[in-house]
Amino acid sequence: MIKGSTISKAYSKATKDLELISVSQDKRSFYKEIIDNITETTERGTVLIHLLDEKQTQATLVAECNIFSDDLKRFITIDNTEHTIWSPIKENRIKLFRNLVSNEKVGEKIKSLGKSSALGVPITNEDGKSIGCIWVLDTNDSVTTPQYIQIRELLLESAKKIAWKEENDKNTSGLH
Repeated sequence: MIKGSTISKAYSKATKDLELISVSQDKRSFYKEIIDNITETTERGTVLIHLLDEKQTQATLVAECNIFSDDLKRFITIDNTEHTIWSPIKENRIKLFRNLVSNEKVGEKIKSLGKSSALGVPITNEDGKSIGCIWVLDTNDSVTTPQYIQIRELLLESAKKIAWKEENDKNTSGLH
């Protein structure tokens, strides 16, 4: 194989993906890899990954990046009364907000991070039910269409890996 070729890159990515979703991989390293992949695309962005609890009324932060500890405390859990941050879970669809500070549709919790744009993607299981969400909040409000598409596709891919990992872990935990 020619080094640096498209085939080589595709093979490397496929191998990395298989390693990423390995059943034996512990959650901490799994989510670190997910966060690292996302932050390669959005270096300054805040990344938040929440998963629903069993009652499906609250979601807990399982991974994060680029958030101050004072802000982090407010995002450890989110619930169904927080319309903006909960919307990808509730509506089970991608949410994009721009001009966060002046956008009346955006809740104060999101505005408090001082970012200018937010992209939220639901994490859905095989049955199509939302089990959580991934948010990327950035200071760059002028994301071009190709940049937006790249970040959106990365988040969708990450959401599928998380859903697979969570479902697989749930299924294998009953075997021990």
